[in-house]
Amino acid sequence: MINKYRIMGKIIVFAFLLIAQFSFGQDCTEELLLQKPGTWKAGIQGSIHGVSPADLVKEKSVLAAIHKMENTKYNPKGCQVLYSTSYSKYPSAGDVWISDPYHYTMYILPFLCNNKSTDISKFTVAIASATNVTISANEISWLNIFAATIHDDFRGYYKLADRPVKKDGYYYFGKDKVDPGQELVEYQWLITYNDALPFSYLSRREYLQLQQKRLEKSIKESPGEKEYFQKFIDNISEYLTKPDSDLSQTAICMSNDEERFSGFVKEGTKGSFIAVKPNLEYYNKKLPMSSPQFFTVIYTLSQGEPVFEENIAAIIEATDFAALKNMLGK
Repeated sequence: MINKYRIMGKIIVFAFLLIAQFSFGQDCTEELLLQKPGTWKAGIQGSIHGVSPADLVKEKSVLAAIHKMENTKYNPKGCQVLYSTSYSKYPSAGDVWISDPYHYTMYILPFLCNNKSTDISKFTVAIASATNVTISANEISWLNIFAATIHDDFRGYYKLADRPVKKDGYYYFGKDKVDPGQELVEYQWLITYNDALPFSYLSRREYLQLQQKRLEKSIKESPGEKEYFQKFIDNISEYLTKPDSDLSQTAICMSNDEERFSGFVKEGTKGSFIAVKPNLEYYNKKLPMSSPQFFTVIYTLSQGEPVFEENIAAIIEATDFAALKNMLGK
């Protein structure tokens, strides 16, 4: 009769040998490294500028809660997650501030095979990576919009490629190719309260008035170019005589038509943009500067690399938009 305990013992020993071989004797490959449990490491926790000590304490508690959310729900694989924070409010970004901008970033640093050994246990960690996730309070970095008035901006507005789409109660700005050569893409999200936006769309009238001022300034600075600039001022003056039904529409403009004016275009025209500006009516001005009044979440991904794609997918799953929304105005 076969001794079932002997068989079980052999199975256990065989399993142990397999584990030992995987841990200590396997040749190093990217596929094997991807299976290794990842680690967390604190990066630079600093970059503090223009924030009061009292507000800084509260802002740190907000980012600590965000880190806890990610750290408890997301288990990295095949990488080290280097996380950092920043609390910086620069005068050049805005004039009248309502809320401080601050953010939390996770950098995905993949494990690499050690070129001096094929042993998987002797891997190294990449020192840099373009794949990361940033959660920001009170800042739309890709539009350069803050919880503040525009600081002496050359245009007087910012350029939005496409209107955001509402998805499950949050605003999605789409997939943006940051670096086509490296297949680097960004997925941009905005989390607000009351289904409102912290920016507003410029009307055609507002845009034309801004352009008119810029052109008049150009004539003062370059009198010899008056004839060239005057024809665009004339175009603006003529357009401003149109009915309010036309001038109240959102300004859709061509990027190559700034500092002059030839006409507006249809939304979605290649090379066009939507002119926007900070919407100061969005904010609860009774709240302290430290209060998050909106969040943005940016997933930046180097496509085609399993370690990046799998970890970003896991972070997306762990990032609780409802929890972030519940933190607004607190």
